Amino acid sequence: MNRIKNIFQNRSEKVIPYITAGYPRKEDTLGMILAVESAGAAMVEIGIPFSDPLADGPVIQASNQIALENGVDIMWILDTVAEIRKQSEIPIVLMGYMNPIIKYGLS
Repeated sequence: MNRIKNIFQNRSEKVIPYITAGYPRKEDTLGMILAVESAGAAMVEIGIPFSDPLADGPVIQASNQIALENGVDIMWILDTVAEIRKQSEIPIVLMGYMNPIIKYGLS
């Protein structure tokens, strides 16, 4: 059974934080994921920064802009998830707009 399905087997309350990849600095992302896990998060959403996140509010829009200025891209995010997996089994969901994913490639 996958990690996400496992955590929802129990209908208890869960903390699922959202973290924009590469915000406030690229080197902070891994530590922040490990910290939320240590604090009891059931899973984590990692935001894929996008240059025009119109469906998001001003806080996420600002974090996206800073992450992009920090050089975050999908390849870096996937490499970071691989690093997280070396230290953690926390369930991870990548959250983002289709535009960067299509640009990266669907196959």
